[in-house]
Amino acid sequence: MKKRLVLLLTGIIALAMILAGCGGSDNGGASEEATADGPIVIGCSYVAGNTNPVDSAWDLTSHGISEGIYMQDAEGNLVSRFVSKLERKDDLTWKAELTNAVKFSDGSDCDAKALADCMNYLQKNNEMANGTAGVVKFTAEDDGTLTIVTERPTPVMDSLLAEWCNVVFKEVDGDFIYTGPYMVKKLDSEVSLEMEPNPYYDDRAEQRSDVTLKVFSDAAAMQQAFEAKEIDLMFGLTPEVAETLKGEGFTVKDFDAGYQYFGFTNVKKGPMADVNVRKAINLILNREDMVTALKAGRVANGIFAQYYSFAGDVEEKTDAAEAAKLLEGAGYSKNADGIYEKDGKKLSIHMVTYSARADLPILMQLSASELTEAGIESKTDIVDDINASLEGGDYDLVFYAQHTAPSGEPSAFLNMALAEGGSRNYAGYNNDKINDLLKKMGETEPGADRDQLSKDIQKIVAEELPIIYMVDPQWHVALSERVANYEPYCGDYYTVNAELGL
Repeated sequence: MKKRLVLLLTGIIALAMILAGCGGSDNGGASEEATADGPIVIGCSYVAGNTNPVDSAWDLTSHGISEGIYMQDAEGNLVSRFVSKLERKDDLTWKAELTNAVKFSDGSDCDAKALADCMNYLQKNNEMANGTAGVVKFTAEDDGTLTIVTERPTPVMDSLLAEWCNVVFKEVDGDFIYTGPYMVKKLDSEVSLEMEPNPYYDDRAEQRSDVTLKVFSDAAAMQQAFEAKEIDLMFGLTPEVAETLKGEGFTVKDFDAGYQYFGFTNVKKGPMADVNVRKAINLILNREDMVTALKAGRVANGIFAQYYSFAGDVEEKTDAAEAAKLLEGAGYSKNADGIYEKDGKKLSIHMVTYSARADLPILMQLSASELTEAGIESKTDIVDDINASLEGGDYDLVFYAQHTAPSGEPSAFLNMALAEGGSRNYAGYNNDKINDLLKKMGETEPGADRDQLSKDIQKIVAEELPIIYMVDPQWHVALSERVANYEPYCGDYYTVNAELGL
């Protein structure tokens, strides 16, 4: 087994090195060495496609352009530059007293009306903003007071206001203006994003350097640029690149990603619509092999990173014999070639992932090998737009990466991915027990009882398997001497933050 795994990893890691970029442009050819008085240059696999908050809210925040009303700090606490006091008035109503200390990057005030306007716009135009508490209405009572009324109760309004889709903005002559530490200078969505400090962010604006995000088509090209000192900061390192750069004397920091690697299953159609097939696949996949392949991380125990109090406590196991019994119970038997089939049709699993996360192709190819060994055929695809694949339904198992708690609490992702009609419930999964537990979460204050509701939901998911838990990953970032003090946190959600380069 170990020899097979080593041989397999040699091949699939080489593949991942090729596919680690997002399929965008190349690195534009040779470039000059980054200098201390020039922009801080960050290598990445993509930049925001546009500056529209409905399309690109996550990306714009990760780039340091936008921010939420609440944000996580480096210790995981929710903090706000906008709100001085947040108070619940009744089951559905909250009152926010504002600091009135924040300005947009054009120098205009971000007052209660501006916040109400942008939040109501997002509630109307981005269904993901409705996931936690239904449709939310924001009303400016005066310049310094905001009334917030939810469709469904939520005890965690600060977390709702920290959800990645709820960014602060205003539209001016068809352009979008934000409040983050940086603002757009020039955007070429497949090549680069040039930014300059927002002069109205704080009194340290003049100390910040310009920042350029540069897209690379693959990890090898990015590594070469970093070694040539053409870039200062490099996310998305494969395990091999991280080890190589450490060996060459570069600064590489390892950190808990906050993201989770998991699989969306197609419970609506195809072989995975049978829960026994889902259970068999889940038992065939070897999470320890996944962690070994990535050379970092832990076997996932649920939907959330294990440092959260509401993380799951599911114990994943690999059991080929039990998987065989489940497949036989589902009507499958092995043919003369050792392949499972039913009614003359071979059992084949269509697995899909995307290249922007370098680890995912590694996990998919490893899983394909394990399925083959178990007698199950597989087809694998690596696509540019994974959400289009999910929405189109042409998959049995999608390998996916997401920070499932960027707002520091569980209900947002659980509602989006598991609630009936949830915006990321792509296959239309519906479970009455989960719907009831989600309703209870909306009525339960933060603490042990609410954490237990999250754990209970994750146990049901482990039995029903609309989501297959895989890896709680650890990531790596390479740093030049210029940014050697940079500390990543919250995954890559805050890649460009207010402390960068200071």
